[in-house]
Amino acid sequence: MSNTSYSFFLRDLSERGIDYVVLRDSPEAPELKDLDVLIDRSRRKDFLECGARHGFQLLKAWRWKPGRMFLVRWDKEGSHLIDVHELLIYQGLEYLDAKTVLGRRRRMGDYFVLSPEDELLHLLFHNVLVKGEIQNKHRERLGKLFRDRLDQDYLFSHLSRYGLGKIFIEARQDFFTLAREPAKVEQLRRRTLRRLLFTPGMNLMRRLQVKCLKWLNRLIPLRRGALIVFLGPDGCGKSSLTDALRSEFCRASIRTEIIHLSPWGQKALRLHKMVSRFNPNAYRLRDKALYRGQWERSENPGTLQLIRVYMKGLIFYLLHAIECWFCYLVSILPELRRGRIVLADRYIYDILVGYKNRPVHCLHGLRKWICKHYPRPDLTILLDAPPEVIHLRKPEFDVSQLADIRRRYQEIARAFGFQCLDTSVSIDATLDDFRQKFLPIVMQILRP
Repeated sequence: MSNTSYSFFLRDLSERGIDYVVLRDSPEAPELKDLDVLIDRSRRKDFLECGARHGFQLLKAWRWKPGRMFLVRWDKEGSHLIDVHELLIYQGLEYLDAKTVLGRRRRMGDYFVLSPEDELLHLLFHNVLVKGEIQNKHRERLGKLFRDRLDQDYLFSHLSRYGLGKIFIEARQDFFTLAREPAKVEQLRRRTLRRLLFTPGMNLMRRLQVKCLKWLNRLIPLRRGALIVFLGPDGCGKSSLTDALRSEFCRASIRTEIIHLSPWGQKALRLHKMVSRFNPNAYRLRDKALYRGQWERSENPGTLQLIRVYMKGLIFYLLHAIECWFCYLVSILPELRRGRIVLADRYIYDILVGYKNRPVHCLHGLRKWICKHYPRPDLTILLDAPPEVIHLRKPEFDVSQLADIRRRYQEIARAFGFQCLDTSVSIDATLDDFRQKFLPIVMQILRP
């Protein structure tokens, strides 16, 4: 999406009579990826419908952040955000009147911006309260606004509702000191918060409401995140793609975690060490020998040997299942309840492929049962590439071995209905393919 699309969206808002004002930065700035707008709270539904027509989807709407929403849209250039404000508020404390600010907006080309007086007040308290410093990009503009001959009566009339008149005078007198010394800004911030806590009267009630909602969310969290699993042989590009996707989602203000969930590496509870005397194994030794080409054909084991192999395998896989469940409950579920995306490098389904790239021919029913009763991801993607391509990335595996592993992963994908993504191309091309095929699915999962 080019930057002019922000202007197209804002122009559409004006044509539909939806009041808004751009709070900071120009929508036409080439580097802009995050647009802050203040809207009329009574027109929220119309605003969201208009945003949907321009490809913007609601991403976040917090219970404990009243009057705040995030909209996002993706294209080949990446993510583009709209940070929507219905109130000029910080941590439940209102510091400017949104209706007054909207009523005094002025038109600049195709969109509306703040009046000079409201721009001064908003930029000042945004930097003091939210940022805790006077940002470099706003210093020059704030200095100019302080020097301009603005409507002083309006400034102090507006500030008097919030008891911020004296703080504003102090900030104007010591602005250049504040710009150089963040410690001074922090002192001013604390004084501002204390003043806002009791002026106006609704701030205290709103502040208590925000704290209660935060506490309630910790006590009874809502699952709002998404678990995306990537499967495939070593060298298919799982690490490269998960790193690229984490950067992509983080640029869109979506907190993302990468967790390695190989079932063979889960040893948090160290259960296998406790039962090591029983020597539990994932495979039969003759299967390992066959895979290495040491035996041309397998021998028929006796009944006792079969029972022994079965019991060792049963213990091995049940312990692995417990370890994997512990990892899910401790590492994955809390992140999902915080509304984050979890990108999983491997998953429980790898036990169906084999033990560390070795085929396993026993206890297939047990392994399949474990997989079916493990939490199913929101989206599972098999990363597929020809064995020759993977061999160039992982020369320690020969082509025939990679071809066998690839075939096993493809069989699992068909059995469980997983999606496939070609990773034989560059990481940029793979990322574009992911955006086109799977980003709409991810956004639908994250939709509040």
